[in-house]
Amino acid sequence: MSVALGAGITACGSDSPSGGGTATTTGGGGGGLTVPTETGTPVGVKAGDTSDTAQYLKLDTASVKAGKVTFTFVNEGTRKHEMIVLKTDEQFDALKVGTDNRVSEDASVGEISETDKGKTVTKTFDLKAGNYVLVCNIEKHYGQGMKQAITVTG
Repeated sequence: MSVALGAGITACGSDSPSGGGTATTTGGGGGGLTVPTETGTPVGVKAGDTSDTAQYLKLDTASVKAGKVTFTFVNEGTRKHEMIVLKTDEQFDALKVGTDNRVSEDASVGEISETDKGKTVTKTFDLKAGNYVLVCNIEKHYGQGMKQAITVTG
């Protein structure tokens, strides 16, 4: 479900089994308005690219408590990026990359879909204790640096 709120803001509901909650999208420039409809422990995520072959995914924390976690995903890059939340005990930088230059999403508990450059999306997930890897799974982006680990404690 998507509801237009005006001024380029869209609130999206999710029926995903992860308890994927709600999302808000705003324009870039730092003056954008964020209207989360559900909140949890905040985690800032910055995504971007420094060249055609070097990209990044940066978190402002490496650990949060189990329960509702609200990710604010900022695409600072020059192209679309996304954030897939994978629950796995695999090392964040050692996931198997397939012939399609992507990692498996079988362990996904939710995602922030492809986000245009300069946009911000806020989405809340209900996360259980464990190890997670956040990735941009657009072709080649994981292999070019878009991956980070986050631990959810009990």
